[in-house]
Amino acid sequence: MTYTVEEFDKKVKYYFKDCEETRNVFPDESGMLNFLDIEDDEYAECMATPGYDKILRWAKRRRTSWLERQMVTNNRMANGCMNALKQEKNGGYSDRPVERKDRQLIVKLDMGGKE
Repeated sequence: MTYTVEEFDKKVKYYFKDCEETRNVFPDESGMLNFLDIEDDEYAECMATPGYDKILRWAKRRRTSWLERQMVTNNRMANGCMNALKQEKNGGYSDRPVERKDRQLIVKLDMGGKE
């Protein structure tokens, strides 16, 4: 990684500030990686490195927050924001119930000593 954790944190936060305050655009993940001038393999390495991972989780929550706020305050953007929120990198939301197959409920009734 070409940045220290502190430099990385400042650069990521500057990216969000620039997108939101200066350009009024969604601070997307790809744009952030281009701004930081890092490749996908470096990004994956950051996700697995203490310090950097915390910053990237913060960035994901910040993107999710941006989309959620736009979705509920701007009706024209609601569908687009929901589509973006469904992407794993922006929250991984689902508008359908997810069936979990890793759990099983077994009910045994005691009927006078007989099951």
